[in-house]
Amino acid sequence: MNISSIIIKTKKLSKCKDELSKINGVEIALFEGDTIIVVIQANDINEEIEIFNKIEKTKYVISASMHYSYIEDELRDDLLNMKNNTDEILNDNSIPINKMQYSGSLYAIMNKKGKK
Repeated sequence: MNISSIIIKTKKLSKCKDELSKINGVEIALFEGDTIIVVIQANDINEEIEIFNKIEKTKYVISASMHYSYIEDELRDDLLNMKNNTDEILNDNSIPINKMQYSGSLYAIMNKKGKK
């Protein structure tokens, strides 16, 4: 599931809201003056782009800018990758706690560990 927020500029707020509400996957979150913020939900990046393109082409939309995008598959892959790369370090009990040193970068520690 992908979730994104889009900031939309319009000169006809009410009419633009009506048009946007017709797009599947679009939820109007906030609006004031000439600005509408919508949240879109899509199954994947292709559907997310398709919905965004529909928003851009919607009557009364002057501009649409994506300001936040959460992509579940990428997060899941990153978490799995992080888990695979850090488990060994985080579960290494061979160094006593009072001898542990932290340099501020788990990445640096991982690279040192991999070179041994």
